[in-house]
Amino acid sequence: MKTITLSATNALPLPAWQRQRAFVPAMSLGAMAKDKRPTVLHFAYSIGGGGAESMLMNLVETLDPTQFRSVVVAINAKPWPHQARRLHEAGAVLHDLEGTAFLRRETLARLHAVLRAERPDIVQTWMHHADLVGGWAARLAGVRKIVWSIHCREIHRNHGESDRKIALFRRALSFSSRFIPSRIISCSAAAIEDHAAIGYPRSKMHWIPNGIDADRFVPDTDAGLDTRAELRLPPNAPVIGYVGRFHEMKDLSTFLRAAAILQKRQPKAHFVFCGGLEVEFNSAEREAFAQMPHRDQVRFESFRSDPWRLYPALNVFSLSSRTEACPMTIMEAMSCGVPCVTTDVGDCARLLEGVGRVVPPNDPEALANAWEQTLRLDAAGRDDIAKQSRQRVLARFTIARAAQQYAETYAQLMEVRS
Repeated sequence: MKTITLSATNALPLPAWQRQRAFVPAMSLGAMAKDKRPTVLHFAYSIGGGGAESMLMNLVETLDPTQFRSVVVAINAKPWPHQARRLHEAGAVLHDLEGTAFLRRETLARLHAVLRAERPDIVQTWMHHADLVGGWAARLAGVRKIVWSIHCREIHRNHGESDRKIALFRRALSFSSRFIPSRIISCSAAAIEDHAAIGYPRSKMHWIPNGIDADRFVPDTDAGLDTRAELRLPPNAPVIGYVGRFHEMKDLSTFLRAAAILQKRQPKAHFVFCGGLEVEFNSAEREAFAQMPHRDQVRFESFRSDPWRLYPALNVFSLSSRTEACPMTIMEAMSCGVPCVTTDVGDCARLLEGVGRVVPPNDPEALANAWEQTLRLDAAGRDDIAKQSRQRVLARFTIARAAQQYAETYAQLMEVRS
């Protein structure tokens, strides 16, 4: 297990990862005794790679460090050194359990050791598997103030999981939701209804939309031109972009079929996929990609540490998902003033609220038409969308606003007797 430690004398994080055979507390007991801040421990599979992880990072960076002490425990943080550094710089403690799955014996033992050593006042878990495993682990370690987090409308199936296993997992979540968490925070209004339908107690669920750093995601013409040059995109070519995981719920085959339609109408259209590589396509996606007449005009990028420099390079940001909760990528694109086209799933239409275009899922013709209509906007039309989009984010979806709501939730829990 790797633990980023704090010196007992100066409380500064060490400059590099340290491999340890057994748990070493992130702060000496003497130093912890002097620290009167409530400790909020966040438990997740990872610290990068998805919207929930991005929200976790944003939240830890924004919470007032004089009000709460933040600890992050990840099953596997190793692939995300940039995110680890961000947590460092935010003053958080990061424990990497160096695991590969939630239910391995050694992983559970390390999690229990961290919980016993850190003695958190509140444990917040992120995503369904972390909710169930982390919630029970926290309760067994004596923690009574537990917050679950909903960031998906569906309970997703991991590779190789059977229908029976998923059914049992769903029932375990429904049963545990009645007494393990004190609060259940959902980033999506639509997801609250979905989870109430499977037995989550509606009285415990609260809607706190995701939030982004609107000071970082800004309209930036120079950054857009630099990114186009970096990706070898023509300065004046129409570019449609996607940012996110290559996951079946994103329905990238519909996106690619729409891309083939658009390229037949507009041969100069380019596409950027950020979050995965071509080799990660499944069979349906490979088949759809093969139909594109100008595949050399498609760029693939793994996750970037500076996505705020990518969005301004796009003429259109788009999602083709068959399901979503409250996608942060739409907020980021809007904050950068980029017109958005998305399928009508989850809270997507609620985010745009008429500023942008919404189409039915699994309809490549409708998606291509919406792209084409957006690309035809004149300069005044694009400026109007850019201003309205950014203003909407500033009014509703900043991380400062979301962090304040989380802080209020934590403060309320601290007032409740265990």
